[in-house]
Amino acid sequence: MNREKAMGRYKEEVEVMLQEYRIHMAKHIQERAEDLESMVKGAMDELGSRMEAQQKEYVSFLFISTLKTDLIQRNYQFLLHAMDLRWYLDDESIEIYFSAGALFEPLEQLWDRLIEKSHDYRGAVNLYDIQHILFGELEVMDALIARILRYQLRDWEKKGIFSKVTLPPYWLLKWGEYRDQMEFILHIDRGEKDESVWKGELKKAVHKPETMVFSYWYRVAYRDYTMKELDMRFMVFEESNLEGMAFHGCNLEGARFSKCTMTDCSFEGCRLWGADFTGCTLKGVSFQNADLTNAILPAPSLPFLNLTPEQLQLIGLAQEEEE
Repeated sequence: MNREKAMGRYKEEVEVMLQEYRIHMAKHIQERAEDLESMVKGAMDELGSRMEAQQKEYVSFLFISTLKTDLIQRNYQFLLHAMDLRWYLDDESIEIYFSAGALFEPLEQLWDRLIEKSHDYRGAVNLYDIQHILFGELEVMDALIARILRYQLRDWEKKGIFSKVTLPPYWLLKWGEYRDQMEFILHIDRGEKDESVWKGELKKAVHKPETMVFSYWYRVAYRDYTMKELDMRFMVFEESNLEGMAFHGCNLEGARFSKCTMTDCSFEGCRLWGADFTGCTLKGVSFQNADLTNAILPAPSLPFLNLTPEQLQLIGLAQEEEE
């Protein structure tokens, strides 16, 4: 059997193995969501200490990546790279390595199984072929981690995740392949925007659907806008007044409406999976036919929202915090 045919057959035979691994890895990482949060908190605490020692004024770009060089040696670490607004031109950026703990255990098991299976091919499938497969699985792992951390870290202020790090009004945290494919975890932009910016971004979203994803709107006052079937995942409105806003069939997964006053707004047919309305005042707000799976709604507003019994079974409640 030539090498090309051997590799084709090998990939077919291990496909079931890979599917089983992905299910296992997803469960494994989900069970360690709090460990992931603790890892990030520890790295940020160290970053704060390094910034103080280096007298670095602030950081705006925080990238956490998986290092393939360490994967090859089965020495699992993550890299935190912190930079100011100069981005990669920051000549005093800070790099911190921190242990991945037990996160890679399922990958270790997959690695051993792939090597064992390769023995059936008498050298036609080598170690580099197996490493290539494993590197592809890192992208799957990164996506799983990113999805969990988006929810785990969204209460970052309350939890003090970045309490030792000096951050400006604009900053972001990404996770993934170093300087390659990375996914947003947090995007903070507490600069107040003129309404013309909102109008411009809505127009742009017609041709570039990703425009509104992870967008941030701080202390704005908008009224009487209608949005239809837009991708608005993980969008944030903070301390804002929204009146007569109609989100029809929009994807608002993971969106946050933090300490907002919302009057006569509609989320008809929207996907609000994991959306957070903590601290909001909701008056005349409609969630007709909306998917509210794991959405968090303010308890005081609940009697006035006319939710269906099915919707009530899916939501979480945020109690009013004492002053």
